[in-house]
Amino acid sequence: MAKLIEKRVAVFDTPAYPVSEAARILNLPVATVKSWCFGQKYLSASGSKKLFKPVIRPAEVRGKLLSFANLCELHVLSVIRRHHKISLPKVRDSMEYLHAQLSVERPLINRQFHTNGIDLFVEHASELLNVSREGQEALRGDFEQALARIERDNQGAPIRLFPFSRTSASSSTQPKSIVIDPRLSFGRPVLAHAAIPTEVIVDRFRGGDSLEEMAKDYGVDEKEIEEALRFEQRLAA
Repeated sequence: MAKLIEKRVAVFDTPAYPVSEAARILNLPVATVKSWCFGQKYLSASGSKKLFKPVIRPAEVRGKLLSFANLCELHVLSVIRRHHKISLPKVRDSMEYLHAQLSVERPLINRQFHTNGIDLFVEHASELLNVSREGQEALRGDFEQALARIERDNQGAPIRLFPFSRTSASSSTQPKSIVIDPRLSFGRPVLAHAAIPTEVIVDRFRGGDSLEEMAKDYGVDEKEIEEALRFEQRLAA
């Protein structure tokens, strides 16, 4: 039983995603993912070389590969870049504070973050940024919506991620038609209700198959096929 649990945990922590692929799946700039996970060199005002420390502990540093767990961390952390534009140094400072307060290695995907961790982060970030009360509520809401797209097992560990498939729609209105599950299709995006890779859907569409035909073949609604195409178009943009 212990070996089975260890094997399951290993699947979610296995190095599997290059930075560029993780960035495409999560609709983040490659430079942002690289900085958050592997740090970033820069020149100070005086011209001396500096290094931003990474915010997230990557699955494999040498090969610059990320795991499913890293994707979930990036997914949660990206909400403050998507809407609030908090700088990397301030993100790192808040993360270090959160790590110390919760006493956990990976606070963003620890179940405590869903309870008191969000408030701790918002409180600390607000002190750094002088965020208004309305801004604090917005940041808290963004975190809650991002966490709602992560499915967990009975122990609270992330096992499935429903990435945002639309760039313009608000977080609360985005469907959960696409899922990332490391146990399915090597952790690549698939239809949530049929486990068919989204890249297969777009290949069939380019080959002339209609939404109706594919929906019938896979036993899903046409809207799910349409969402898969929208997701793949977003990746190609």
